[in-house]
Amino acid sequence: MNLMFPTINASLAVLVVLVNFVFTILVMVRSPRTIIYMIFLCICISNMFWNFGDFMEYLSGNRLWFYFSRVGSHMLPALMFHLLSVIVRPEQKHSFWVDLAYALSGVMAITAAAALIDPRIRLFMDSAYRNVSYIILLAPFLVAGIVLLLIALSRTLSDDEKSRLHYIIGAALIAVPTGLTDLLQPFSLPVPPLGHIGCLAYSIVLGVGVFKHRSAYDILSQMRMKLEGLGHMAAGIAHEIRNPLTAIKGASVLLGKEMGDSADASCWEYLRVVTEEVERLDKILGNFQYYIRPLRADKELISINNAIQKTVQLAEMHLLKIRIRLELPETIPLIHADPLLMRQLFLNLIKNAAEACGPAGTLIIKTEAIPPGVKITFSDDGPGIAPELFDRVFEPFFTTKAKGMGLGLAVCKNIVQAHDGRIEVRSRSPIGSEIYVSLPG
Repeated sequence: MNLMFPTINASLAVLVVLVNFVFTILVMVRSPRTIIYMIFLCICISNMFWNFGDFMEYLSGNRLWFYFSRVGSHMLPALMFHLLSVIVRPEQKHSFWVDLAYALSGVMAITAAAALIDPRIRLFMDSAYRNVSYIILLAPFLVAGIVLLLIALSRTLSDDEKSRLHYIIGAALIAVPTGLTDLLQPFSLPVPPLGHIGCLAYSIVLGVGVFKHRSAYDILSQMRMKLEGLGHMAAGIAHEIRNPLTAIKGASVLLGKEMGDSADASCWEYLRVVTEEVERLDKILGNFQYYIRPLRADKELISINNAIQKTVQLAEMHLLKIRIRLELPETIPLIHADPLLMRQLFLNLIKNAAEACGPAGTLIIKTEAIPPGVKITFSDDGPGIAPELFDRVFEPFFTTKAKGMGLGLAVCKNIVQAHDGRIEVRSRSPIGSEIYVSLPG
């Protein structure tokens, strides 16, 4: 144990409890019960657990309060990572990494609670192994969250959003290094434990940021709730529309058989129009449902090169008018992915390129190994995309095409996120655009 500095600052611990208690009351009295405020509320409660436990240990000298305090501090990395994820990716309803962070934090918190009654677990909690486990298991999530925030800050053009992100980044940059100083104490390093002053500072910065931009967070939360409700309603409507479409399609087939050779050319032309329009509506509904429903990726070990080759064959069967050149090295590793969703993803991107370029255009599909996953690049020589539209092309119903619905790339983003991957668009010099898809192994 490092004896050069006191490990508990009782005055600061009390201040942290009072500040977070005030924020807790404000959230409960003046804020809607939405995800951002609920996570912030849990952060405040965890801060109070941690600092109240430390204060009581200092006051009473009873070591059991130390284990009580660690129940709160062990949950903070997962809560902070969840808050950062929700702010950076408000459209994402579920994340494997957030679940993993909660699982690891939960294990550490349960271990701390068990130490209250089990002397054997207390030995672990009192040793440096607990600190090392905390750093190895949970610190990477906080670092990853800060990186996500910095990337989001570099991409946003809104001054209001930049201001919101500055507060969150400031809180995170205070919390991580000051919290680390407490974890270094068992190693007798000449580092003062700054956990309490850091907790007070980041609590104030985070709370001021949340309540200063309360109207913006309220609007985002309300939009999220309304969009979820509209999504469920739209899914039901799409399902109900598909039922009569199926009946119309079946009736059209039967009508064609009944007409036989006796009908004149105009009747066959009308029937062809009905059939084609029914198929077009069915495709629109299919894309719509791919976007609004939560995707479940049934992953298996697949060759991404084979998936691309099969999709190109399928595109050629659909008579998509674009030249496709494949650059698929044999050294590309297998990855875990849903083959059906991959086919849908690649087909949408090929269709998007074909519509942008026309029959004279060329699409280059290239794969490369980016351990532990792969990167797929779709490069076309079409008119390209204006840089100011890069962040909007994946929004649902946003399109620059006269006849487009704006769902193709939104569906692609949905599929990539279901695989914990990343998709982005860039301009291609001198003409055209490039879409990058990165998928983990």
